[in-house]
Amino acid sequence: MPDGDAALEGLTAFLARFCKILNPLFDGIRKARDMERCLYEGRTFLWTFIVGHLVRLGSRNAMDANRNDPKYADAILKLADQSVWPEGERKTAPCTLSCCNFLSRGCTAIIEKALVDIVSHMIRLKLFENARFRGLFVIAVDGTKQERIRCCKWLGNRANRYVLEAKLVTPWGSAYSVMSVPIKPWHDKDDNEKQDSEYRGFLRLAPLLKDAFPHLGICILGDGLYACKPIMELCESYGWEYIFTFKEGRTPTAFAEARDLMEQNPSNSGTLVRHDAKGRRVECGRLAWARGVEIAKGADDWHVFNVVRVSENDANGAPYEGQFATSLEVACLKDADDVCKWGRRRWDIESSFHVEKNGGYGLEHNFCNKARVSRNIYLLMQIAHNLWQLFNSTCLLPLQKKRKNRNMTQRKWVEVILQKLIARGIALALDELPRRYVSREFLTL
Repeated sequence: MPDGDAALEGLTAFLARFCKILNPLFDGIRKARDMERCLYEGRTFLWTFIVGHLVRLGSRNAMDANRNDPKYADAILKLADQSVWPEGERKTAPCTLSCCNFLSRGCTAIIEKALVDIVSHMIRLKLFENARFRGLFVIAVDGTKQERIRCCKWLGNRANRYVLEAKLVTPWGSAYSVMSVPIKPWHDKDDNEKQDSEYRGFLRLAPLLKDAFPHLGICILGDGLYACKPIMELCESYGWEYIFTFKEGRTPTAFAEARDLMEQNPSNSGTLVRHDAKGRRVECGRLAWARGVEIAKGADDWHVFNVVRVSENDANGAPYEGQFATSLEVACLKDADDVCKWGRRRWDIESSFHVEKNGGYGLEHNFCNKARVSRNIYLLMQIAHNLWQLFNSTCLLPLQKKRKNRNMTQRKWVEVILQKLIARGIALALDELPRRYVSREFLTL
């Protein structure tokens, strides 16, 4: 049987570390005019949504169903460090309508800073040292549908909210949200709704990312939309490297030039060798690369980059072909192979979106029609997802290995922890919990 008591104790000790980061930030949100008439602290409203997303409740109705449970409510109050409560009153968590009313205040900037500070804290703890590529942290950018707006008759009942997300990807499959910007939909000539240019969204996101991490070495991952001269020059102006999916339809002239350079330089190619399940070296594909490919806009306006092409059969025998445009130096077969490996890890951000949509977090679910409230709930969801990913990698996996349990899905672990939380609650105050150190053993290749 899974050790739910140990998992709950580990989660509580894990969250106690981050409460010291989040609670002082949450105190900066504008308070009510008369705090003596308020039952809940402002931090409690925010932790209601964070805990709701952590235990995968996925909707406001599901969160409200547990609000009157004394153990569940006491856990939220302790995480929010709310020690004042009316004597003799049964403890309850705030209803999500009250939380939405609180989130309608101007607290977006503070929650955005909390999201950045969590990732900064992880970096300072050196939890991502094994996730560096040539000394750089790899950040993937991609857009996704945030939710569908309800009852918008003036918009044809089909208005959606979209967001451009930047996530720090790792070799072990995690993708930690760093920051995001809203992007607006637009309609083509047939009145079909399209995502507003992720291109314009990236132009707004890039300076925010540079301001948040001015001295951090960064490599940007992106799909074929970003493989264009303005985005490449923007990345290089900030001192960033990049790896973008390279397709013919985006830049046909540069694509043809890269193909010609590969044909003219057969020495810039080689056989791709992997190790099979028995450790034997087997040939599984071909690599080729071209250096000095140009994207030109006029005779005096051009940009130079490198292109890597890969054709291989993956571990399951499925064929894969792709090309990547990069600013990184490609001098040998190993360099080209590394670029392709990290270029394909852009799919980790897609997997992250899939978990948030179908794993109980509630992405694409409409929590509130108000744009500001919806934006704040989305940011709290990203905070919860970041915390759970790190907790799973550093606490749950070692616990599972120690007790020699069979591998359990994360969704099942959430169910076990929620059952124990409702049955036991948090017995001690967070300051009385024993200090736990996260295990870095599982944060490796």
